[in-house]
Amino acid sequence: MILKNLSVDCVIFGFNNNKINVLLWQAEPELLEKFLTTKEEYEQTKDLFEKNPALGSGNFWGFIGTHLPSEEDLDEYAKKILQVTTGIDNIYLKQLQAFGATHRVPHYRVLTVVYYALINPNYHDLKLSPISKSLKWFEIDNLPKVIFDVKEIIQKALKRLRAEVQYHPVGFHLLPDKFTLTELQTLYEVILGKKLDTRNFRKKIQNMGLLIDTNEKQTNVAHRAAKLYSFDVEIYQKLVEEGLNFRI
Repeated sequence: MILKNLSVDCVIFGFNNNKINVLLWQAEPELLEKFLTTKEEYEQTKDLFEKNPALGSGNFWGFIGTHLPSEEDLDEYAKKILQVTTGIDNIYLKQLQAFGATHRVPHYRVLTVVYYALINPNYHDLKLSPISKSLKWFEIDNLPKVIFDVKEIIQKALKRLRAEVQYHPVGFHLLPDKFTLTELQTLYEVILGKKLDTRNFRKKIQNMGLLIDTNEKQTNVAHRAAKLYSFDVEIYQKLVEEGLNFRI
């Protein structure tokens, strides 16, 4: 059975060309119905599809998500719907909050539990599943027409991301496997929306012991080649367990 009044949605952030992007989708209505419902349930849930502007028009975009089947666990279903619709798996995914304003969905009351994910678009091959009509990255300051309270939720998720990167190095999930200190600092400046003192930033980062010197440098660059670093996952996990403080 589909819980008509409860949905799960995913805000997926990516970092590309020094911009924070968000991944939005348009679903294929008929196939999404089959994914969500049995034939017997369809009559009870058809208004989910008939009144959602993202399913009835090619002009509107929304988050990757669906109404929750009663037999599914929230966290596991968020991972499942991402994997089914995009092919993305084993990524940083964290629950943001529930949104339940009375009129956030015009035709009936819907509470949505929102998760946010962080990925590097260049290192994930998005797979367009049969239930996805379209998947596309948009800069968060240049969004298309979106449904319901998508813009408000993006801003809430971005605010949470900005708070979290100051205490936990979640920004590493947006970087390639090997990166320069300048690329790392640029990422944090874009997320936080402010310039950072280079000397202090690098000192704090290196004192954490989270970086591994790969003994490699950039190639095919016009300027002086910079050192390349990678992220020490084992050290990060250990510091998290001990109570990591990553204040930038």
